Amino acid sequence: MATMNYKCPNCDGPLKFDPDKQKFTCEFCLGEFEPSAVQQMNEQKEQRETYDERDVKRAEEKKEEAKAKGEEAAEEEYPVSYTCPSCGAEIVTTSTTAATTCFYCYNPVVLGSRLSGEFNPDRVVPFELSKEKATERFLAMCGKRWFLPKGFTSKQQVKKLNGVYFPYWYADEEKTAKLTATGKKIRKWRSGNKEYTETKIYHVVRGGDVIINNVFERALKSESRDMLQSVHPYDLTKAKPFAMSYLSGFQAEKRDLDKKDVEPIIEQKMHEYAEQVLKNTMEGYDVLETESFNEKTDLSAYTYNLMPVWMMTYKFNDDLIPYAINGQTGKAYGQLPVNVAKLAGVSAAIAVIVFVIGVLGGMLFL
Repeated sequence: MATMNYKCPNCDGPLKFDPDKQKFTCEFCLGEFEPSAVQQMNEQKEQRETYDERDVKRAEEKKEEAKAKGEEAAEEEYPVSYTCPSCGAEIVTTSTTAATTCFYCYNPVVLGSRLSGEFNPDRVVPFELSKEKATERFLAMCGKRWFLPKGFTSKQQVKKLNGVYFPYWYADEEKTAKLTATGKKIRKWRSGNKEYTETKIYHVVRGGDVIINNVFERALKSESRDMLQSVHPYDLTKAKPFAMSYLSGFQAEKRDLDKKDVEPIIEQKMHEYAEQVLKNTMEGYDVLETESFNEKTDLSAYTYNLMPVWMMTYKFNDDLIPYAINGQTGKAYGQLPVNVAKLAGVSAAIAVIVFVIGVLGGMLFL
């Protein structure tokens, strides 16, 4: 396992990507560096260490055992270790973690080989929202809720807000499509005591080239599918060609879903979008019924991308509740927990006040 951290050329301190400045910064000498400069420096000299190969061997043996039993091996369940290039500590992570922070010296570490070869992303959207601004958004939303559990907005809880790059598949397609439908125009009027209805029926045909861009699906096996999908959209015009240095200072997940795993889902979305595009051109009808829809994909391109998310989890009543903020736009997703006891107490107090007011009001009429 190749591990690397990015060192300041001035003082040898750790470099981290600053979303506000869109530059790499050193907190020791306050140096600032353009991403291209950092990438060039680390192409020339990368600090690398190798993790215990026995972890890989054990993981592969478990995969083979699961395959022999006809079971699907869950890669993310296998722990692997790496050596921190700064302090030499051995750290254990899951096999889908691609970037993290050393728990001992707190330096950012990128696990390079986990994003190499077929797992090397095509593009990355860098963080634009800093942790401070993400925290402000989180606290501002929580401030409007009265019945949050005690400690939910504490400093200890807010510290759990982590910047994570999550993997997604994106697809662009060009199609030739044809839609045939029955359109109806309905007119009603009244004359005297009678009501009349006139229905005109039309045979409607639309066809042509349809271009659909940026249809996405998560590339990570996760129970938090809604969270991973709902933090969208992202502005892909700001996407950069992938460079490992963008991960420095953040966590990152490696995809564990191949193109073939998500292709049926994306193709179904493409099918629905193409049909809707043609149907939207059939205006002026009161009723529109599809008779047939035919399509042929002329061009198709899939890309593997890393997208920035500020992520927090909160354990409440034995449930692990995820909360996420889009690291580029600030769009938030999550269900805030409710302290039922606090809610019940306030409700009871309101009920008592209403009862007292009712009794006093009744006494005025005695």
